[in-house]
Amino acid sequence: MHTRPGPFSAYTADAEFYEVPRGELDDVLRPFAAGLVMCAGRMLAVLGYRDAARYGDEPLDREAPDAAATVLALLPAECDAHDAAFRRNVARAFWDLSEDLAAGRAPVARCGAERWALAQMLELATRVCAATDGELLAWGAPLPEKNESAWQLHEDAWQLLVEDAEDSIPEARPAGGEDTDHDDVDDPPPVPEPEGGWDAPRFWFSPYSFVTPREAQRGHPAWADNPGGDAPIAADRAAELLRLGDTTDPWRTYRERHLHGGALAEVLTPQAAQLLAVAADELAEQGYADVLHYGDRLFEREDDDEYGGWDESFLGQLPPICDGQSAAWRLAMVRSVEDLAQDLRAGRAPIPTTTAEELAFHLILGHAKELLDYLDDEDFARGYGLPTAEKFTARHRQWGALTEAFLQDEDVLYHYDQDLQQVVTDPEHPANKQLGIGDLRPRAWFAPFGNVRPRNAARGFAPEIMEQIAAGDPAAFFASTPGLTDGATPPAPPAVDVPKALTEEYEHFVALAQHRFFSEQCAIEMAASLERLLTAFLDHPSLIPGHIWPLNPRARTTGDQWLLVDDDFALRGHEEVWRLNADRSDADARSWTRRLLLDCANYALANYGRSEMDLYRQGPPPAPLDPDLADTLSTRLAELGRLTTVSGTLQHLLAQHGLSVDDLAQAVILPTELVQSWIRGAQPSPAQIIRCAPVLQISEDVLLEALQGRRNRFEWPLPTPPKDTVLLPGRDPEDA
Repeated sequence: MHTRPGPFSAYTADAEFYEVPRGELDDVLRPFAAGLVMCAGRMLAVLGYRDAARYGDEPLDREAPDAAATVLALLPAECDAHDAAFRRNVARAFWDLSEDLAAGRAPVARCGAERWALAQMLELATRVCAATDGELLAWGAPLPEKNESAWQLHEDAWQLLVEDAEDSIPEARPAGGEDTDHDDVDDPPPVPEPEGGWDAPRFWFSPYSFVTPREAQRGHPAWADNPGGDAPIAADRAAELLRLGDTTDPWRTYRERHLHGGALAEVLTPQAAQLLAVAADELAEQGYADVLHYGDRLFEREDDDEYGGWDESFLGQLPPICDGQSAAWRLAMVRSVEDLAQDLRAGRAPIPTTTAEELAFHLILGHAKELLDYLDDEDFARGYGLPTAEKFTARHRQWGALTEAFLQDEDVLYHYDQDLQQVVTDPEHPANKQLGIGDLRPRAWFAPFGNVRPRNAARGFAPEIMEQIAAGDPAAFFASTPGLTDGATPPAPPAVDVPKALTEEYEHFVALAQHRFFSEQCAIEMAASLERLLTAFLDHPSLIPGHIWPLNPRARTTGDQWLLVDDDFALRGHEEVWRLNADRSDADARSWTRRLLLDCANYALANYGRSEMDLYRQGPPPAPLDPDLADTLSTRLAELGRLTTVSGTLQHLLAQHGLSVDDLAQAVILPTELVQSWIRGAQPSPAQIIRCAPVLQISEDVLLEALQGRRNRFEWPLPTPPKDTVLLPGRDPEDA
């Protein structure tokens, strides 16, 4: 039997029949990565021996509160009933592999238990990045060189898990197969694979044939009987770093899981996160000071400061295109910095969810680099609660890896290039489309990206900030709405008590009238909705459409339900025949619906007392209608007329985000009475309404379109007509 020199010397001559890594250990594990895998192995060994001592021969109950935080829970479920000896041997598998790495040898698995253990070490190694530099050095792990990338630390190391290695154990090899080496002799029949395969735990300690087995009498490490006190790594610290049983996903902002994956500390160490959080806090403090000082007023730059560079001014660090934004926009921009700071302090990946947050991330990163230049001063560092500069080694300064991991692109930085302004401010520009830049205008900076979870719009602002704003200068905060500087607000329309079902059904019918195609499904739902709408509009026990329209020659019955329309979805009103249809704009759909509603209500009033049953019954005449009913209906119709596209859009978005009118007013820095008047139908000015875009997480264009009576069907979707349970008039139910 021959062995190969070097770190892979554990392989025997039989290794030629397997795809095994060769060469130097550096080819599959860089020194820093090897150190992390070694540390992970030692930690798992410590915790494995701890678990073996704690549980002994007792079966593992995976439902127990502490079970998930054990190495035993990593084992396959069929191992739950194994005894303490099996568990100690699994712990030794971790230790043996980590000792290989400590000695400069490749961690070559000698059996199934070690192969499983190596997979766990590789999987959990990146979590060790959360250890301090001092801890890593004390544990024997080298720190990465300045130019050594720590991103995707052990991607190539997975080739250490040799494919089909389990087929080489003695139980899997036919009898006499090893000694037969003649061309004229038939190969012996293969051994049938048992249930669960040859890699089942019951075969884990059968040695692989293509590696040199370990010394059978080696025993367990000296500290194995006291892993809590004598172990090379403290069990509590090992558990803290490896986070066994912790299902918290620091990358959970992404809708598509595993987009980056891995441990957060692999790219952003806790020490680096602390530096970024301090930088973010300073930026936010500058930003709030600027909001309080400038409000809505134009931010004027010095002649030689065309592209930013105002170190003490948050607004000065934004691109010049942002200089004229409102106080509400600026407030939201500062909160973008705070949102990322909160991610950093909470141990989450600071993943920007909007263009505003992407720029905020760049500002935070830039300020963090500036802070590093001053951390040579111990007093300065102590004042921020940060280590001094020399303690920020290469693995804490992975600036390129940070942008690669957390940012989807860096297109927002084009705003700092004057030559590219025409491209980045015009989504329809050919170069913009060619580069896939999209809408990078500040008006769209707070619309969330499609592949992330949006922030909670109702998270609000710090009370002390809002108190300072409330006490601020109205001339500054209402500079874009000068009519409010004297404290006056446009009067809201008087409140009218209308049935809730009326406004809800009105919005439903109006939305159906905007469907692109007037399909059978949509048409039937519109007909059913119209009956509900008329019922709610009349809101009178004697004025029931289903009792009046049977006299109408156009009305049809389908199943056990009346429709007020004929086969062509037309119905007779008081003065004209109306045909249901769709593909209308929101403004057109609203005015058309009100005209239809008025004419049909007049039809109902004109035919009151002429119901089919009354004609057959020939009884006493019906009671006269309330003489004030006509005025009531006129008031209700006027109230429906106030439900504009703007009010409907705002009400939908407020409900979607769980925001109150007070929440919205606070975020846009406008009086609550003014915002409430928009909900009631008052028409805001363009400068007023666009202030709502950041907190509602939409582009300003959506609100400007609403002012023109156009409904954005992406932000405020049209209802989907339910499956046809009423059936087309005249249609046989058996044909449905």
